[in-house]
This record gives sequence, C-alpha cells and structure tokens, in this order.
Amino acid sequence: MSGTQPSGGPPSGGLFSQPWALAAGAAGLISALCTLWAMRGLPLGGLMLWLTPLPIFAAAAAFGGRVAGAAVALGAAVVLAGAYFLPVAPLIYLGLFGLPATLIAITATPPGAARLALGTPLALLGLWPVLLLLGLVIAIPDLEAVMRQMVEDGLREMGADLPPALLDQVVQVKAAAAGFWLSVLLLVNGLAAQRLVNGRGYALRALPAAGDVRLPGWYLPLPVVALALWISLGGSVALSSVLLLLLPFFLLGVVGVHRRVSQRAGRTALLVSFYLLLLLFVQIMAPVLVGLGLFDQWRRRPSPPPTP
Repeated sequence: MSGTQPSGGPPSGGLFSQPWALAAGAAGLISALCTLWAMRGLPLGGLMLWLTPLPIFAAAAAFGGRVAGAAVALGAAVVLAGAYFLPVAPLIYLGLFGLPATLIAITATPPGAARLALGTPLALLGLWPVLLLLGLVIAIPDLEAVMRQMVEDGLREMGADLPPALLDQVVQVKAAAAGFWLSVLLLVNGLAAQRLVNGRGYALRALPAAGDVRLPGWYLPLPVVALALWISLGGSVALSSVLLLLLPFFLLGVVGVHRRVSQRAGRTALLVSFYLLLLLFVQIMAPVLVGLGLFDQWRRRPSPPPTP
C-alpha cells in the first residue's frame, strides 16, 4: 500500500475499493465519533475531543490534503446527524478541527515539493484562532462580558476568589489561552499523525529539517497591525489577537531550542530542564522564545554546496 494512486483506470470495485477513499471514509467517521463522544458527555470525552484531528491528519499524511477535505465533509455530515440535539455541533466540529486541519494539510503539501512545507501551516496556527475570535465578536457583540461571566462562574464552582485586578487580567487573556490550546492541539495531532504514518512507510512526504521552517512573508506584518490596534483601541480581543499572532514565533523559538541542543551531549536532560523552566517561568521564557523565533526567522541560512 502507498499514498499514491495507480496510473491505470479506477478499480472495478468502484470508489470505495480505492485506498484514498477508504482512508477518507475511515478518518471522517473516526473524527466524528470522537466529537460526538465528547458532546454526549461519555467517559473520557475530553480526551476523545482532543483526538478529533488525528485521523484527519493521518489520512492527509498518507494521501494528501484533498483527502483530508473529503474526510472532514463526511465527518461534518455525521456530526450533524448524530448531534441533532445541538444544531451548532457541525459548526463547532468544522471551526475547531475540520477546517483548520484541512487547510493545514493542503498548504503543507504544495505540488512538486519533496518535503512538507510547514511555513504556511505554522502561520495558520496563529491566524486561525484569531479568525475564530473575530467570528465570535461578530456573533456575540458583548463577548468580553460573556468571558468575564464564564471566568466568574468557573471560579465559583471551584470555590475560589480572585481580587478584581487579577480577575481583569484573567479575562483579558482568556481568549488567547483558549486559542493557544487549540493551536497546540492541532500541532501535536498533526506531528503525531505524520510520525505514525511515516513509521509505517505510508507518508507521502517527510518532515523538513528544523532549521528550514520559516514563516511566509505575508504573515510578518499581522502581529504589528494587531499591536497597533491594541495600543490605540485596547480591549481583550485586541490583546488576545496580538498574543495569538505571536504564537508562531514562539513555536519557532521552541524549534530553535530543539535544533540547538540536538547534537549536544545530554540532549534529553537539557530538553527536560528547558520545559521545566518554561512551565515555571512562562512569563519570562515566552518573550525570550518569541525573540529567538524572530531571530531564526531572519537569520541567514547557510548556502547549499555547489552542484558538481
């Protein structure tokens, strides 16, 4: 079995005798099942929801981005049928998992490339949560008040209480925190699916070297524009947009750390120490990693050796 289709005509068995169609059908059904499992409040629903993009990315890794689109279309139809009690369920499925996974899969596999192109997918990890946030602002004009109420309700359920100033800070970054976890979820599922498929020899393309990942030029002005809007207008939506649009540079910084310690002795201990520092001192480490990501974005790459 391989990710490419045979050069001859279609098999006599019809559409679902073709591996890509079987992969799209299986991926769509499994991802929809994960979503429905969580929406119906079944045990381990949170974990199942987190795994929703994994089969979509796996199908894309083996057969390409268009297969991911077919899987998502089927998954959305199944979610619509299975969650009739929640009319917005297909929108949740598409907005959180289906559409970003499809866009990431398609942009990661441009025609003619020998390896995955991760620049635009990395940009989407910052841009897609911002687009979702702007959509919520349009749908819920008083979004900041809704987020404040959600934070207060959560604190009340936990029996906790925060000073008003600290509560304001939590509300300001709540949307950014939700977008961050969505991006990390997509990133982890995408990498896990790629490694899973690649380990079985079915991957269409391999991952690029860590030093070759760079954001596209069109993305670079976006954080600057968002920062200007936040300075001039203020508000939690503008602040969350700034933080989310800086996320790809943060991830580039993390990749840069991995690249720099990959050839050193005690690599595992160094990475464990790095992540412990990140967890304990995130307010300090996050800006440092964003700065490292910006440096790696513009640093000169070594020229390839001349062809003999």
